[in-house]
Amino acid sequence: MRRFRKIIVDKIEYKWLFRYDDYDYINYPYLLIVMNSRQKATLNINFPIKEHFMLNNGLPATIQGNKVSINLNQPAYISQIIHQCRENGESFEQDGYKYLNGLEVLKEMGYEIDPIYLKI
Repeated sequence: MRRFRKIIVDKIEYKWLFRYDDYDYINYPYLLIVMNSRQKATLNINFPIKEHFMLNNGLPATIQGNKVSINLNQPAYISQIIHQCRENGESFEQDGYKYLNGLEVLKEMGYEIDPIYLKI
């Protein structure tokens, strides 16, 4: 099993892990984010896409007219997602898992994902 990686955002330490599991036949990549001081509170952010290419190359997207590749193995994207979740009122204080749609989070951040990549 892979280990969580550490990241500090606004002087708060988080741990995060980006993975892909196919054991449940859903095949969604997902991102787990845990505030280091609240080990029992976890955000589980699922990315319902057709292929799991995000793990290696990134998800093709557009932001402000520019084409980008969102690689969630890169801490810069994790930092942006944590900022967006906090802006949306996610407190990281609940016990247990809180599930979010990662594509909706990216959309709120200004990214546009071509529908051909989405699992409908």
